[in-house]
Amino acid sequence: MRPHDLLVGNGDLTTGRIGHGPKRRRHLFRAFSGAAALLAAIALLAGCSQPATDNGAAQSAGGGKAALQLVFIKNVQFAGSFFADSKGYWRDRNLQVDLLSGGPNLTVEPVVESGRALVGITHTAQAVKAIDNGADIKIIAAGFQKNPFVLISRAAAPIKTPQELAGKKIGVQALDMPVFTAFLAANKVDQSTFTIVPLQSDPTPLVTGELDGIMGFYSNEPNFLRIKGVEPYAMRLDDFGYPLMEESYIVKQSSLDDPVKRAQIVALMQGESLGWTDALANPDAAADLAVNRYGKDLGLDMNQQKMAIRSEIDLVQTDETKAHGLLWMSDGLIAGTVNSLKLGGVNADPSMFTRQILEEVYKGRATV
Repeated sequence: MRPHDLLVGNGDLTTGRIGHGPKRRRHLFRAFSGAAALLAAIALLAGCSQPATDNGAAQSAGGGKAALQLVFIKNVQFAGSFFADSKGYWRDRNLQVDLLSGGPNLTVEPVVESGRALVGITHTAQAVKAIDNGADIKIIAAGFQKNPFVLISRAAAPIKTPQELAGKKIGVQALDMPVFTAFLAANKVDQSTFTIVPLQSDPTPLVTGELDGIMGFYSNEPNFLRIKGVEPYAMRLDDFGYPLMEESYIVKQSSLDDPVKRAQIVALMQGESLGWTDALANPDAAADLAVNRYGKDLGLDMNQQKMAIRSEIDLVQTDETKAHGLLWMSDGLIAGTVNSLKLGGVNADPSMFTRQILEEVYKGRATV
């Protein structure tokens, strides 16, 4: 998923946009004494002396330690990971996963390439650009099945189609311009027929009526308007010729080729699927995990987090995921994403995506 803007406790927007999309959005040890401490130290040194591929049957079956790099700070957009951890879905598979917080200044791809994280959640365009530049990376799953970008207007004066942009003032953040211009190209809309106004992260100009519409993120800016007492209308780019999977999961190709790491990736993604199943079934619990546990030091706003996860349900769950499993990447979704990225000048290719891990996760079923 692309990290999206967050409402923190004071109601302000905290931005974290990276690359192709808006700025977004991202555990115990015991003390031993005497002989016990000595034995523990000996055991630790012995373990460290063994190669990573010789950790025994548990690791060869998907167990061991791994890190999951998030694209943004620990907020509700990673609810599936929070459930996977808190419910013990990874522990049940003998896998200990360290959730690495991201942020607006972090790029996920180098973290995965360096081996500091086995799996990363990132923006699709960023991953594709990295691969095109020679990165040893594959896209293995997609959290968002639908394009999360929207053109937001006030419900009292809605912009319902691309053609209705004519004569309007539209606010667009600089880093969203590639998405917006590609969307216009896909719909054969001439930019000279309306006015594009540079926009910062604050959507208040839409609230006050200074702008007729703004580019934003489905689970973020519309909810900001609702909290401000303004009912929004969100025109999804996905509905007008610009499909795009987001919240893409990436791994190194060399990890896919390594039997031990591959088994860990499968186990990690099984946990993600089970975790997202829980998040979809209980969005209030998902928001509680974000606000009071994993993001407890961030001052997240509970109401906004509840609204965000409810908005994301429609992006995460589709007929395809009901038939094949959450995080699925259909041939059609891959083809649509590739075409959309090409419209924006990103050199995408279907070979950058693989369903091999998802096929091992689900084994022909729609659930783990």
